[in-house]
Amino acid sequence: MCGILGFNWNDRRLCENLAKCLDHLGPDQDGIYTDKSISLGHRRLSIVDLSPSGRQPMSNKEKDICIVYNGEIFNYKEIKAELKKKGYTFSSQTDTEVLIHSYAEYGEGMLNRLNGQFAFCIYDKKKQQLFLARDRLGINPLYYYFDGKKFVFGSELKVILNAGVERKINENALHYYLMYGCTPPKDSIIKNAWKIEPGHYLIFDLKRKKIKKYAKYWKIELTDEIKDAKTAEKLILEKLENAVQARLMGDVPVGAFLSGGIDSSAVVAMISKYKKNLKTFSVKFEDEKFDESKYAMEVSKKFNTEHYTIGCSDEEVKKLIPELRYHYDEPFADPSMIPTFLVSRVASKHVKVSLSGDGGDELFGGYTIYKDYRTIQFQKYYPLWINKVLYNVCNSLKTPKLRKIKAFFEIGTLPPPLKYARMMSFLSAEEFTGLTKGDAYASYKIYEMYYTKNFLQTAIKSDLHIYLPEDILTKVDRASLANSLESRPPLLDHELVELACKIHPKLKLKGNEGKWIFKKTLAGILPKNILYRKKMGFGVPLEHYLDTCLKEIVEKYVLNFDQHSYFDREYIKRSMDQGNKNSRMIWAILMFNLWWERWMK
Repeated sequence: MCGILGFNWNDRRLCENLAKCLDHLGPDQDGIYTDKSISLGHRRLSIVDLSPSGRQPMSNKEKDICIVYNGEIFNYKEIKAELKKKGYTFSSQTDTEVLIHSYAEYGEGMLNRLNGQFAFCIYDKKKQQLFLARDRLGINPLYYYFDGKKFVFGSELKVILNAGVERKINENALHYYLMYGCTPPKDSIIKNAWKIEPGHYLIFDLKRKKIKKYAKYWKIELTDEIKDAKTAEKLILEKLENAVQARLMGDVPVGAFLSGGIDSSAVVAMISKYKKNLKTFSVKFEDEKFDESKYAMEVSKKFNTEHYTIGCSDEEVKKLIPELRYHYDEPFADPSMIPTFLVSRVASKHVKVSLSGDGGDELFGGYTIYKDYRTIQFQKYYPLWINKVLYNVCNSLKTPKLRKIKAFFEIGTLPPPLKYARMMSFLSAEEFTGLTKGDAYASYKIYEMYYTKNFLQTAIKSDLHIYLPEDILTKVDRASLANSLESRPPLLDHELVELACKIHPKLKLKGNEGKWIFKKTLAGILPKNILYRKKMGFGVPLEHYLDTCLKEIVEKYVLNFDQHSYFDREYIKRSMDQGNKNSRMIWAILMFNLWWERWMK
């Protein structure tokens, strides 16, 4: 991976300074391009063609097309062969040059030909426009800022935060963050700064200083056309093997994250067909309730990998906090960022690329919440007033043990399109209002557009559009690239995603068995006790951390933080004094306040 940035005026010194913000994304090479209306910067993590001919910004021979690009195009050799037949010549072995000529030949239509993970900006000198695009699933991030005059873009928000723009909090994004632990699709935490959404592109007119076009080039369609299990198994295995094999490309060492769960184990199994001496990496927790390392070790032994287990001690957690608030330059509150960061740090000492199992739960119905959401469907068989009465009864008791039961009845008071939204939130409407005086329902509404008649399709569609790109992929991207490591998720190959979205829901969640069809596909490849053990998820002992190694930090940054007034501190203190502490709420406040001190003060 690499770091990219740019803005719509000529300032070489500013461009160089902003590129330094992205040193961790590209420690191998750097480059700047400026002319009268544009400045472009690049930091390179060399993966394909390590020679100087891969340096960016890169232009064509005519010097009328220039690109800064972050990512990998896994089918670039096939596209290159097509372009050669059309008369294009190449001076490097990079996929970057393929993108330049693809744009020259196909324009915006080039995006439909790409199989990869990418974020790029192409400067078209003749048309005086910028063409920015992001991959279909949102694996690689791309931010932009526009206030009517200044247009700034970058791989990370810290580029925009350091570009001399006005820093004001987007309160809608802040409220969404408190509910879900990340900012929403498209919006960022800063006013006038946005994310280019997965599967979208943007064209900026440099002459008129306006966004000329913002459009979607790929969308997720969920159908139920594949109903036969044997057919599904055959197609899944074929696409999975192709996706993994493609992601082994590069001129540097490639390894794999291995949690011991089904998805990462499946990826390691596929890699072992094509690569010997594979290095794998997992995390070990002191608390056995969160520790999967023994399963990772079992898979490692089966496929004969060189395995590294990384400890996640209380002391490591405490030391890591200052780094997290720098690299997660938007507020981010998924606590599994901690082990993800630690395992990425160790992996980066041995490899430059690591494959992951991200995406399997969303594609094949693996999350426990999907079964809980199925249970929620029974609420339609009894009167609405029963939920309201029982919710009020539970609420009056103020007993922490009733939190889950209270949430069930609270969900029952909501209209069907908002139920999954509340399930995904770790704050109740009451907690949200107490904390911010805001309206929780405003943050739920983003889920309405993904509601369908089938509960599993609703959950999967929502997660593919919201939870996967904004939480899971953001977490892994920041953690890996902070350590100059490229992460590749084969399960998010768009052809495999399109296939999974055609498989009937009954083959995904069958009875009480999540990922039923994926497990069937992997039978005989992975051990039974790996396939059918109880799902643990990638959780951390958060409550333990807050009460021990992070206790002093919580005192300073949650209970006694007075640099802004977005949260009601008296409400926070009351909720903790009553013994009704919501650890995820405390963590979200902690991470926001740490972020505020670093980026807004």
